[in-house]
Amino acid sequence: MSELESHLVHERRNRPQGPSPVDLVSVQSQLAYGYAGNSAAVPVLRMLGVRVAEVPTTLFSNTPFYDTLRGRVLPADWLAELLLGLDERGVTARAPMATSGYFGSVANGEAFADWLERNHAAGTAPRYLLDPVIGDTHTGAYVEPGLEEVFVRRLLPLAWMVTPNAFELERLAGRPALLEPDALQAARSLLQRGPEWVLAHSVVGEDDDDADDLVTLLVGRDRAWRLRSPRLFVDVAGTGDVLTALMATFLLRGEPPHRAAERAVAGVHATLESTLANGWEELDVQAAPAAALAAAPARFPAVEL
Repeated sequence: MSELESHLVHERRNRPQGPSPVDLVSVQSQLAYGYAGNSAAVPVLRMLGVRVAEVPTTLFSNTPFYDTLRGRVLPADWLAELLLGLDERGVTARAPMATSGYFGSVANGEAFADWLERNHAAGTAPRYLLDPVIGDTHTGAYVEPGLEEVFVRRLLPLAWMVTPNAFELERLAGRPALLEPDALQAARSLLQRGPEWVLAHSVVGEDDDDADDLVTLLVGRDRAWRLRSPRLFVDVAGTGDVLTALMATFLLRGEPPHRAAERAVAGVHATLESTLANGWEELDVQAAPAAALAAAPARFPAVEL
């Protein structure tokens, strides 16, 4: 045996065997440039100390807001294999939480649902936060139509919390949800399909005092809260991804949902303020963690309804 071979054998024999801790499995899109999907969520999570296993559903050069878009949606069998690999490393069984965002295709949504259902049956599924990426009020839907059926039929029943914007809430609930009273009723209708919590954001308040504000509603089976934050006129991708990442972070830290929501809304607002102040075309995710940690007492308090 050569000296190099002997060295390699020695290294293998002394490789630590303890499993690495994982707090969160995040299944979303990935970008080479810009901040959306995992490319927005993972930096925020890691800055806040969350140990995350990131699983891409796409590999794109940038978001579709630009003149050109390069890259691909991952084939569904690739996504299925990546998720199976997490099972084989024991990650799925020991991670306390999982999130999902943009799938890119119906097939990827189905592959993820297969994985989650299989782990639920085995008793190894993490607590699941579903960000049902479908579209927005100013863009309309930008996913394959069949994906909405995957959300409603397969993923909502498995989700502990769902974090739609007002447009996505309308699509999932099949009823109006842009204005606050409608959104509250739509969120409560989703609770009948499985989730314990709905965090509905980008809702329009009905009162005159809300004209320049955005409303976020946190709706549970027995209680509901309302948060108001000033509307900032800046159009960038990734805000919903950062909101869900921050919610996951503070839930993992043991904060009650309404306190986690206060921190999450403050963190997202800070990213938009900084992005606007700098004149950047991409979200300033660096601003989120410090603002979220400092949001006590709450910058945007949750008021119980």
